Amino acid sequence: MEFFTQDFNYIPQMPITKSDLINETAISCGVTKNYARISIEQFFDAVKDTIKAGNSLEIRGFGTFSPKTCNPRLGRNLKTNELIPLAAGKGVSFKFSSELKAKITGSAVKKGVPSKRVQDREFEEIGLPQKNARSR
Repeated sequence: MEFFTQDFNYIPQMPITKSDLINETAISCGVTKNYARISIEQFFDAVKDTIKAGNSLEIRGFGTFSPKTCNPRLGRNLKTNELIPLAAGKGVSFKFSSELKAKITGSAVKKGVPSKRVQDREFEEIGLPQKNARSR
């Protein structure tokens, strides 16, 4: 199975497993499976260690892994209808980059689009009335 295609149009029917990722990495990089396995496992360990330390991990062009905490709250036992205090929880959030989003959705990446504040400031600098001027 060819997972790494140039046009990124291949959508596998089954999820790619870690062993599939190792096999495809070994083939595409021209290294042994053992070397690819060690590299991928070291990458996953680095991600885990970074998140466990409470830091975010940003991979440009891919996305950002961030630690997430949930506040303690009250839950309910559905059998007895009793309120149960639930402890604070920890998790991981992932926000993908605009480049990855563009690859997934097939849309173009918007780079260099100024925000409304920047546009308003530029209009003021050259003496033009602001777009959507707000009444003050």
